[in-house]
Amino acid sequence: MLIRQVRPLDAAADGSPQRPVDLRLRDGVIVEIAPDLARADGEEVLDGGGALALPGLWDQHVHTGQLAQAHARLDTGGAGSVGVILELVRGELAVRRDARTDPRQALIGFGHRLVDFAVPPTVPALDEATGSVPTVLIGGDAHHAWLNTAALEQLGLPPRDGIVAEDEWFDLAPRLTELPGVGDAVATGAAMMQRQALQRGVVGLVDMEWGRPWEVWRSRGARMRVRTAVYPAELDGAPRPTGAVLDATGLVTMGPLKVIVDGALGSHSAYTRETYTDGHGYAGRGVLSYGAEELTATLSQARSQGLTAAVHAIGDAAAQLALTAIGQVGIAARIEHAQMLTDADVTHMARLGVTASVQPAHLLDDRDVTESVWPGHGARAFRLRDLLTAGVPLVLGSDAPVAPLDPWLAMAAAVHRSADERPGWHREQQLQPLEALAASTDGITSLEVGGRGDVVLLEEDPFTEVPLGADSLMVEAAAREAAEQLRETTVLATVVAGRLP
Repeated sequence: MLIRQVRPLDAAADGSPQRPVDLRLRDGVIVEIAPDLARADGEEVLDGGGALALPGLWDQHVHTGQLAQAHARLDTGGAGSVGVILELVRGELAVRRDARTDPRQALIGFGHRLVDFAVPPTVPALDEATGSVPTVLIGGDAHHAWLNTAALEQLGLPPRDGIVAEDEWFDLAPRLTELPGVGDAVATGAAMMQRQALQRGVVGLVDMEWGRPWEVWRSRGARMRVRTAVYPAELDGAPRPTGAVLDATGLVTMGPLKVIVDGALGSHSAYTRETYTDGHGYAGRGVLSYGAEELTATLSQARSQGLTAAVHAIGDAAAQLALTAIGQVGIAARIEHAQMLTDADVTHMARLGVTASVQPAHLLDDRDVTESVWPGHGARAFRLRDLLTAGVPLVLGSDAPVAPLDPWLAMAAAVHRSADERPGWHREQQLQPLEALAASTDGITSLEVGGRGDVVLLEEDPFTEVPLGADSLMVEAAAREAAEQLRETTVLATVVAGRLP
């Protein structure tokens, strides 16, 4: 492929006028960058028309199976009570009856948060609304689900009164395709997911789905780069080492071991040093899903198999435990979410070379909840600036479907840290737009000869620097405007491994 007339982003660093250049890509690699390259025989030509060219974007944390179901799910996000959700469910079932939908087809919902409920969800209440239709309502943080009796029976679970949460839910989530109609929805949704990601400039993602995602991707047909994680339950049979090519295209490779140490804020199960205001979870400090000895043993096994590690730790106590185990084992690792960190945790991450894999869009949802359940500790949340200053490698993602698979939203959240009219939350932790971009390109800082042939073309340059040394009102206005520019970015083309997918 020959990409004509583009302006590489890094070429404008000195502020000098940019002369458009051409990019020649061969065998998935950039082999030449120069003005007015001659077209080779049989070479596909993409006219950039003066577009801005930058390295392809990555989403470093996606649950692709869950995301593939999202298009066919009932949206329960924003429902502030059990009663509201039940009305949504009744309404959806009424629409299905009018459309003469097969009554055996399962109803899957997604989006609600337990922290919003004054009255807990119960199985009898859901049974009353759904009858024999298998129903699974997944929490917006993907750490629990509310099932009716029909779904429990079809999935072989014993009767219960409340939700299925944490490890029990993680084991169950890959089996939702056993419910009527869910498998077809996943197949359709997987194609939609890849198309929409490519339209946003995403050339690669790290798939943190439960089960055996490497087997799914071998038959799914990847149009983008994918690294598939493995959980401890499947570790013995997983491909190895990290980086091993898993499909004929070379686009799907083995990723890290994923270990979930604690829960999530939305479920009051993140494991923290301080107690929750309502004293929820283990000793009032959330849920510890993996103890220190078990984590160390699991990381040791992964290291012996040549795998890196991605350790889920949202609460600061979970991060402390995870970093201690990572240091003892000496495994290359990331902390997934890295949402609540003390100064000592940040220093420890820098010393060990542990990467912070953060999903900035979560701070838009978790801002108020954090101040409610951990009052006075908001300065520990999403410490993006402190992590960079300390020298901690930083990568950004979405945790889709918990947040949209949209790197521009993630970058905007990192830059402004607000989703409404309020000023940015702990603005001292804001990133500059180019810093957010650098954390979104899988470590590729510029388009260079010999580099991957993953290129994104933009209509305009949205990376306006925020004047941090100016008056606070000016900084707030500039950060808000910069975030808006990022959210409104228009992607003209996405090239993966030297080809238009």
